[in-house]
Formats: sequence, structure tokens, C-alpha cells
Amino acid sequence: MTQPKRKKNGSEEFVKLFQETNPGDLLKVFKHSIRSIIETELSHTLGADYYERSEDRNNYRNGYRERKKPLSTPMGPVTIRIPKLRRGSFYPSILERYQRVERALISIISEAYFAGVSTRKMNNLFVDLGLENIDRSLVSRCSSQIDTEVEIWKNRRLDRRYAYIWLDAMYTKIRTEGGVVSTAILIAIGVKEDGHRDVLGLQLGNRESYHNWKDFLQSLKARGLERSELWVSDEHDGLIKAIEECFPGQLRQRCIVHWMRNAQSKVSKTDLIWLIPLLKDLVGSRTKESFDLAWNELIRVAESKGKEKLIDWLDSTYHEITVYLDFPEVHWSRIKCTNSLERLNQELRRRERCIRIFPDEKSCIRLMGVILQGYSEDWTTGRIYMTAPIEKILENQVRALPGLKLASDGLKPCSASSAGLQPVAIR
Repeated sequence: MTQPKRKKNGSEEFVKLFQETNPGDLLKVFKHSIRSIIETELSHTLGADYYERSEDRNNYRNGYRERKKPLSTPMGPVTIRIPKLRRGSFYPSILERYQRVERALISIISEAYFAGVSTRKMNNLFVDLGLENIDRSLVSRCSSQIDTEVEIWKNRRLDRRYAYIWLDAMYTKIRTEGGVVSTAILIAIGVKEDGHRDVLGLQLGNRESYHNWKDFLQSLKARGLERSELWVSDEHDGLIKAIEECFPGQLRQRCIVHWMRNAQSKVSKTDLIWLIPLLKDLVGSRTKESFDLAWNELIRVAESKGKEKLIDWLDSTYHEITVYLDFPEVHWSRIKCTNSLERLNQELRRRERCIRIFPDEKSCIRLMGVILQGYSEDWTTGRIYMTAPIEKILENQVRALPGLKLASDGLKPCSASSAGLQPVAIR
């Protein structure tokens, strides 16, 4: 005789399972709890329990399917069987909550990663929180979700014209198939016509070579950049040549801070006692007149000391460090050196120090890109860095050339040659 089907008693099954479970093995209890929660929700959705005849029933069970990925829990992975229906589909709300928790965890780990917290420290944090069994690939998945956003930001259109652009590079270590190599990160920032700063882009290169700088500048050009009223950089031969070829005829200022350090290398350590104060007076000049006085004094003292080698070097570099003098005085402190970009590099270095060695180039672009993207968004929506920079540059040119006529729609910019400034290619 066929036995009648008995209705499942969840409470009895739970008590029996709990009695048979060892004190250290609560995973079975946890699995049963989740299964019970899912079955209870399903019965409520169907309007009827197992084998129950009810007028409220609106659908029927139709077996189970196994969740593709086990549910990650502090006690270990849990395999979940999701009920199927004859009509439509069903997904337990408890799993949706777990997905929301995972998304929140991904967001937290991503923020910590971008803030410079190392993977090792994050794993130690998992242990402290009782999450030592969490999937270690989660950190990598947290990071990779930002790749698309960074790529879009890197390839966005640029303005056609900028008041000033600073170029510099920093070095980091990246692991490759051939071992750990030192890699240059080329960075460009600029001041827009509205006075806001912006990060224009970044690119990796095996070193600061002419070809790497040229590729980087060509990529900026392809994204819409046509002109900068002044380029500011250090004295790197490959960089100078790349600017001359990609943006011919545009002015370039040699970083006067780097120049001052180079000058100190031209004399012995005992000569630094008299040289450094003279260099500081020169670099700190606030007017053209004070600059000329400081320069003449530097040459006079160098001649009295018999430093012919230093004098020859000073004469050969004079035109490279004085370009900024033909721009508005209110901009001098920011355009005579690359300090604006150096401070940004220091912040990147602080974040990069926790990682020490990037596992690959993609991870380096990911971290550096998202940090620079954050600065770009803050700068372009924050306070003005320079007030009406282009207008001030044109007004300064008018004052330098009294005979310059005004166009009907405003000031007519003069050419580099008419302003007494030599293009980069000629210098």
C-alpha cells in the first residue's frame, strides 16, 4: 500500500541536525538555515506549502538548479540549490542581500586600495573581521571593476587650447616576465582657459626616451590638444625634441628649480657657500629688474672666483630659464618650475609606496589612473587655480608691445617672434 506523503516539519529537522552536529562544525546548521529560509520564502510566493492543496496556490515547484558559484561565508563556501518553477522564475531575496553586501565590500576594498592600503593589510583586516575564508580574488575583482571607467577618462577629448601645461615623469617598479623593471609614468597637467587645472593624461614607458614622450604628446594631440601658451618641463633632451616636433613654434620654460640644482653640480662643495645664496636671490626675483640685478651679481661673483666653466654654462642656459619673465607676474611662481606637478607626483608616490612592486602594467595604470582621475574631477569642479589666465597673458603682451592693435572682438594675440620670444625649435 502506498504511504501517504508527509508534510515536512522544518523545526524537527533542524533540531535533529543540531543534535547530530559536532560543536566545531556549524556549517551544516548554517546550510540548513539558509535552505529553510529559501523554502519558506518560496512557499509564501506560491501561496502553498509542499504538497498542500490551496485555493491561493498560483504556481508549482519544478525541481532545483544549483547556483553557479558557492555562497562565500565566514564559515566557508555554501552550495545553494535554487528552486525552479513551472512558470516564470524565482530568486531568493536572501541571496540578493548577500550580493548587496558583496557589492558594498567591493566598494570598501576598492576605496582602500585606491587610498594606498596594501593587499597584505587588507587580508589581515579580513582575518580581524573573521573573514579569513573570503575569496582572495575578491580584491582583484574589486580593482578591475574600475578599468573601464579609467580607460574612458584616459581617452576623453581635451580642450583645443590651454594656458600652461606641465610635463614630468616618475618611476615605479613593475613585475614582468623578465623580472622587475623600473618603468616611467609620463604625466601632463594643464590650466584650462577658464582657469581650472586638469590632469590631461598619463602613459607608461620603459624610460623617459624621445620616442615615449613623442607617443605621449601625439596621443594628447589626437585627443584634441592643439596649443599651450607655455610648456613647463625639466631639461630632458628627449622631451624637448618631442615638444618641438609635436607642437612646433610653441614656447617652453625650463624648470628653474631643476636648473638651480644643475648649477650646484658645476662647482665644488666648498663653492656652494657663496653660490646657493646667489641662486636663491635669482630664483626668488619678483620683477624683471630684480632678476637682472641678481643675474648680473651672479655673473660678477663667478668671474671674481674664476669659474669660467660655470659662467659658460650660465650663458648657455639663460634663454631657457627666462621665458617665464614675459608672462604675467602673478603667474611666475607657478610657471617658472614644475612644482605643481611635483606635488602631485609626491601624492602618487605615497599611494605607490604601499604596493612597492606592481604585478603588471595594467594594475599600475589602474591605480595611478583612478588617483589622477580623482584629482582631475576635483580640480575641474573646484576652485579656480588662475583667474582668466589667457586674458592676462594677452594683456601682458599688449603692455610689452604698445603698438599692438586690438581686434574688434578683443585683444589680438601677438606671435612669439613679435613678442621677442623665440620658438622652441629656434632656441
